[in-house]
Amino acid sequence: MASSRNETALAWSSAAYVDITSGSNATSDAFAFNIEDWDAALTLYADNQGTPASGDTLDVYVLWTSGSVDGSAGDDYDTAKGAQWVARLNTYSTDADGEDPQQKTVALSTIAAKGLKVYAKSNSGGRTIRLRAEISTHRPQ
Repeated sequence: MASSRNETALAWSSAAYVDITSGSNATSDAFAFNIEDWDAALTLYADNQGTPASGDTLDVYVLWTSGSVDGSAGDDYDTAKGAQWVARLNTYSTDADGEDPQQKTVALSTIAAKGLKVYAKSNSGGRTIRLRAEISTHRPQ
C-alpha cells in the first residue's frame, strides 16, 4: 500500500514558536490526527535565547485527547500533571546531554488518540528558551 508522510508544524497561539521564560510553561494549539494516520513522531527544537547555563532545560509533555470524556462539547485534554512526559531538552552544552540548540524526535502512538497538545515547562535559571515543534505521520495515499 502506498503511503505519504505528512508534516505539520505545531502552533503556539497561532505563532510558529513560543518563548518560554524561566519557571514558566506553554501549551501548543491543538493538533488533530487524520483518522488514517499511523506511526507519528514529534520533533522538538529548543534554542536558548541567551548564554546557556547549567539547568537550562525544558521538560516536554503530551496532553492527549480521545474526545469528550465528560460528555460536554469539544475535546477534553489531559491535565498538565496527568500528561505523558516525552523529553527533557537541555540547552547547556557543557552537560553530557546538552547542546544549544537541541533537537530531539520521539515516537508517538496514534492508537485511539484523536489529537494532542504539547506542554512545555521551563527549568531555566533566568534565560528564555525558544521552542518549535512538528508532528510527522504516515497516511495511506
